Amino acid sequence: MLKIMKLKNKAVSASRGIALIQVLIISIILTMLGIYINQTVRSQIAVVSLMKSAFELNLELENVEAELLHALLTEKRYQKKDNENRLVQRWNFYGKPFRLNENTTVILQDLSGLLSLNTLDKTLARGLFSQLGFSGHKVRTFLDSLADWKDKDDLKRLNGAESDYYRYIKKPGPRNAYLQTLAEVESIQQGQLLTTTQWNTYFTDIIFSRFNPLNAPNLILKAFLNNEAAYEEVLQQRKAGVLTGHSFYLATYVDQDESVTYGTGRFLKITLLVKGQNNKLSKEFIVELRPRSLSRPIIITQLTWNQV
Repeated sequence: MLKIMKLKNKAVSASRGIALIQVLIISIILTMLGIYINQTVRSQIAVVSLMKSAFELNLELENVEAELLHALLTEKRYQKKDNENRLVQRWNFYGKPFRLNENTTVILQDLSGLLSLNTLDKTLARGLFSQLGFSGHKVRTFLDSLADWKDKDDLKRLNGAESDYYRYIKKPGPRNAYLQTLAEVESIQQGQLLTTTQWNTYFTDIIFSRFNPLNAPNLILKAFLNNEAAYEEVLQQRKAGVLTGHSFYLATYVDQDESVTYGTGRFLKITLLVKGQNNKLSKEFIVELRPRSLSRPIIITQLTWNQV
């Protein structure tokens, strides 16, 4: 009898042990399930927060773009610190970033202050290449190859490249016409001379009739003036926001003519950058301003997102 009781007690103890293990297993499973649900909820909250932040950034960027385009069509395109418009107080057209507020940065570059690959001044181009650290055969090869790329004949210049060269390296070319995009320059012989950033900073494919030194990036301005004292004087005035056509002439003795202008052109490269707490959004495009046109006062081309 005693033996039977002992066996029953062992059986009860074993059952209790199994039940305890089952409870522990269920507790672990429920705990893991709770952790998973908590992580899932946190992840979904993070995604929703990110979407909300991205929407707010996009809304802010679009508002700034609308405000900027309106100002470009209605205001004179030079800085005026006593103007009521906050953009006119701060903007410049030579590619120097300026803040519209603590979250938004704007860059405006008058394309007539750059060098057009389609109507290139070779003397100015050589000066710029020299400022960038390039000279000699590589530069001559690029300039001749660029000319061969655009002309309609198949006669190769001394250092140039025509169709036989591009067939030999198994690449398409030449176009026998003006470049259609700036990226096309990298297909030309010695087009790898500069980086993509350098091509985009100092050159354009847009055709314009007159060059604007007042809105040229520093290295182009330096190459154009070829006079250190005049260059430094212009930089100081530009930094102070007091540079005008008249003061530029007094500092450089360069006057307006059929190839030089002091007026900001109608083609601008615009870069907008908006930053949030954890992300940022940028937009870059070329705008052609035609304020007198009733149907198409603004033409936007070459739009890219998040390249900055």
